[in-house]
Amino acid sequence: MKSVRPLFVVFEGIDGSGKTTICEAVFAHYTNAGLPVVRLREPSDGTWGRKIRELIQNDAMPGPEEQVQLFIQDRDDDVATNIRPALEGGKMVLLDRYYYSNAAYQGALGLMASRVIDENRRRGFPEPDRVYLVDLEPAEALRRVRARSGASTGRDAFEREDFQALVRAAYLSIVDGRFFILDGHMPAPSIVETVVRDIDSLLKP
Repeated sequence: MKSVRPLFVVFEGIDGSGKTTICEAVFAHYTNAGLPVVRLREPSDGTWGRKIRELIQNDAMPGPEEQVQLFIQDRDDDVATNIRPALEGGKMVLLDRYYYSNAAYQGALGLMASRVIDENRRRGFPEPDRVYLVDLEPAEALRRVRARSGASTGRDAFEREDFQALVRAAYLSIVDGRFFILDGHMPAPSIVETVVRDIDSLLKP
C-alpha cells in the first residue's frame, strides 16, 4: 500500500445535497489507487451515534442545547476510537459530517452557529485540512430526497424546505479558509473530479 500524508477531509451539506455520494466516490477513488484511507460518518456507528440515530428515527431528539452535547459525546468517542488513531497511523480520513453540521443544524434551531463551533474547538477535536461544502438550493435538495425516499409533498415538506434554508444559511455563515464550496448542481462525477484534484494538491509535499 502506498504511503500518504495523513489528511483529514470533511464533507458537509444540507440533506439531499449529494455529499454522501461524493464522499463515497472519493473514498473509492483513493482505495482503488492503493492509498490508506478510511471513511467515517457522524453520527458515528458507536454507542452514542446509534443512540442519536434512534432518537432521530423516533422523532425524539431533545432541544438544541442537549443535541449539541449528544453530538459532542459521540464525537469525543469517535475521535478517540477512530479518527485520531487513523490519522496517527498515516491514513487519510474522509468524514461525512463533523461539528460544522452541528453548527448549521442546531444553528437553524436558534443557537449561534459560531458558538457551537467554538465549543467543539475547546474540546480539542482535530481540525480538518479541508471542508467540502456541497451547496444546493433546498428546493432541489428536497426534490432529490423525495425521489430517493418516495416522500409525499405537502405542508411537512414545505416546512422541511424552510428549515433546510435556515441550515444552508447557517452553513454559509461559518465558511472559513478551510472550506471549499462545491456547486451541488454539477454532475456528481464532475464534483468528484474537482475534489480529487484539490486533495491531490493537498497531498503534495
